[in-house]
Amino acid sequence: MNRPVPDAAHVWTALVLTAIAGAVDGAGFVGLSQQFVANQTGNAVLLAVSLSSEVAGRDDGLSPVGPLCSLAGFALGAMLASFSTRRHVLTRFGLPFLLVAEVAVLCAAALVTGFELAVALAAFAMGVQSIHASRIGLSGINTTVLTGTLIALFVNLFGDRTARRSARLQASVWAVYLVAAGVGSAMAYTFSFEAVCWTAAGVAAVMAVAGFAEARRDRGAD
Repeated sequence: MNRPVPDAAHVWTALVLTAIAGAVDGAGFVGLSQQFVANQTGNAVLLAVSLSSEVAGRDDGLSPVGPLCSLAGFALGAMLASFSTRRHVLTRFGLPFLLVAEVAVLCAAALVTGFELAVALAAFAMGVQSIHASRIGLSGINTTVLTGTLIALFVNLFGDRTARRSARLQASVWAVYLVAAGVGSAMAYTFSFEAVCWTAAGVAAVMAVAGFAEARRDRGAD
């Protein structure tokens, strides 16, 4: 776990992406019948409990439809994003294009009327975002699922100076997700899930513009 700490630009990218994921996840839980769109570990539990209820004939008030839509959307988004950013598939502008895709899909999630489709689209966007974080080299950081980040935090906490710097970033990511999920849930309750999607899409659009500008500078320096 003792790996180089990302540079300042990537640190801010990690924190902003985490805020987006936390807000959309919190909003989805409130506005989409308690479904997770980023936290797929939670969806796995919801799916397992709902299927267990079906088999045992219990009435837990859970349906497997929402978790299945979320898992499928997330997996498809992650797979397509991973494929599209392989070496020789896209240029160095491929990573900002992932943010453009995230913006488009979040806007679509805000516009659709079907519950299942909204869940799948929001989860698709979070899958794309996860690959973006992975491709920019945020080791020990996952902007959509925090269990691994929490483990890395406690491992790095008792390491050398570089490891402790990583631990501070991981602690910041965890805290940002927590706060953003609370803000997102409050916005969904006060306004709507769609309002959170529009806000998240706007933030991701600003990040995409910044990403294209950085890629252009890097290209000019070569």
